[in-house]
Amino acid sequence: MKFLWTLFSIIFLLHANEPQEHPKLPLSQSLPLLQTIEHHALVLGEGSTKVYVFIDPFCPNSRNFIALIDENAKMRSKYTYYFFLYELKRFNSAPMIAKIYSSSNPIDALKRVMILDQNLPEMTNPSVSGKILQISNVAQALDVYKRPYIIMVKREN
Repeated sequence: MKFLWTLFSIIFLLHANEPQEHPKLPLSQSLPLLQTIEHHALVLGEGSTKVYVFIDPFCPNSRNFIALIDENAKMRSKYTYYFFLYELKRFNSAPMIAKIYSSSNPIDALKRVMILDQNLPEMTNPSVSGKILQISNVAQALDVYKRPYIIMVKREN
């Protein structure tokens, strides 16, 4: 019986560690979805290549990415970053996402939270929940499963 239990455990663990498939939508389908929420993006940079990035304000990888962009003027001159705040459930960041979007200067608020690790005062803005929902719907349609989730689109001249 002990052998069967061990065998079952090994098979279960091997199956649990298999990488999940995340089918990617072709750019011809992804881009129109991204364009519906582009006006909600927090934009940094002025380069010729668009980079759409889904981030979570408490995700360490997202924080490292934002810090890298903030300190690297060359990256900001080469790319235009469109940041969308999208919660990773394990970080419980929905309240902070709402605070950042409610801020009078969301880019500054984003940097204060993600780079300087500051908290933000409570803010309420009724239009924020609709913005967050629209971003969430697009992220789910794109199967955004990690942060930062990056989609690069070279601009056509």
